[in-house]
Amino acid sequence: MNIEKNMTGNPQEIRTPLQALYLGIPHWREIFSAVRSGEEDFHNFLARAGLLEFGISTSVLHPYDDIGVHAFVLGIVSEDRWDEIRTKSFLTYASHWIDDFFDNPEMVADPAQLLRDRWDIRRALANMGPVGAVGFAMVDRVPHPEAIEKTLHRMLYGGLVQRSRDYGERQALVREYLDVATRFVDPLLARQIAELQPEAYWTTNKSVLEISNAAEPKLDFTAAELWNLVYASALYYQDADEERARGELSFGPDEEPRLSEMVRMIRLGAGYLGRPGMHDAAQMRQLDFVTRSFANLPIEVTNEYRALLNAGEAPEDTFQRQELRP
Repeated sequence: MNIEKNMTGNPQEIRTPLQALYLGIPHWREIFSAVRSGEEDFHNFLARAGLLEFGISTSVLHPYDDIGVHAFVLGIVSEDRWDEIRTKSFLTYASHWIDDFFDNPEMVADPAQLLRDRWDIRRALANMGPVGAVGFAMVDRVPHPEAIEKTLHRMLYGGLVQRSRDYGERQALVREYLDVATRFVDPLLARQIAELQPEAYWTTNKSVLEISNAAEPKLDFTAAELWNLVYASALYYQDADEERARGELSFGPDEEPRLSEMVRMIRLGAGYLGRPGMHDAAQMRQLDFVTRSFANLPIEVTNEYRALLNAGEAPEDTFQRQELRP
């Protein structure tokens, strides 16, 4: 994520461009402290598992400090549940760490095995060898392990698509991703998602808000999917240029997620989330934080976020508005 940063050191001594934004978040110092505790938990896990030889960060694309910002964002909606924020932080650091083994074929002993195992995420993790222990640790850390398994499954498909050099294979994987990502989601929403450009919807492998719900008291896959639809564009556009330059985006010109479809995807999620009772103040603070801290987003994406922030004034689209099941 190309965001204003960085966040290091004691919470009492932070001197960064983000500090002004933090001041608008209730209990931001406590959130940051819980994030640091989760980071320490992850480092301790790597040491116990004998995985420090790979480093505390495996990414050549994302600055390490960005992970802490991501964890802070997820912590905003947990209010004063500090243990929950700590768990979300552990999950965030762990997910960034293992995601690079999904994305980069040079880091995987047998990339073809991941492709063969794509229908079964637990088998895929087991066949990754020692690094798969990070995925299992994420599953064991939360009250809703099924949400972490879905998160990791989506991330696996994100990597498979990104590194595929065969057009037909990529198209098949993108279509398969729809089934993986809409599992446990309200059928009406799943049908509406199926009307989107498949490559645009594929970008939700970058938001995976199930990772946040997995640590919370209540798990709602449909609500998580609505937020995935909203946030995917921000995360995609923040990384797309760098991933393309490094050869980590395999889409041809006719496959690229179209901006018009990304906007349409945001509107689908926002059309439901803008209704009374579909969001709370903490979720809106989270969206506001993302909108103001992510740099260089297309203005069309920023406008959609501002519309959702303005009390459900998301622009109308052609999708039929009906009630979704909780």
